[in-house]
Amino acid sequence: MNIYDRIKKDHDDAREVMDKIKETTARAEKTRLELFTKFKLDMWAHHKVEEAVFYSFLRDDTKMSKDSYEALNEHHVANGFLEELDTFPVTSEEWGVKFGALSELIEHHMDEEEKDFFPKARKLLSKEQADLMGKRFDARKKVVLAAIMPIDEDELKAA
Repeated sequence: MNIYDRIKKDHDDAREVMDKIKETTARAEKTRLELFTKFKLDMWAHHKVEEAVFYSFLRDDTKMSKDSYEALNEHHVANGFLEELDTFPVTSEEWGVKFGALSELIEHHMDEEEKDFFPKARKLLSKEQADLMGKRFDARKKVVLAAIMPIDEDELKAA
């Protein structure tokens, strides 16, 4: 899977989870918390790996540097939102409003990346480079997710 398809897959997964979260109410605390935890960890891993594998190469190209830095800034803002949401009870009205703002930001970022950034990057990257980046993205994301996943309480109790 090339880098564009790999990133698009993450985007589609994120859209699906965001929709599920938006369908929940404050009364669905457990479901909302489980969905948000999955979403948060996946977004953190996605952003870090995308920056290391994809943007680090493209931001040095003068044709792509402005777009790359804009995308990096959007990652930074989204990560700040994720951290802030982590401090509020998922049952609060404020949490729902903030999640709505975060999902709008992420939707905008993903749409812009897919419609504007990818076509420009395709002009700079060979098929082989895009394929290699896709493989590296996949491998590194698994490692990052494993590293940031909270330790299972049952595992600790059994140790």
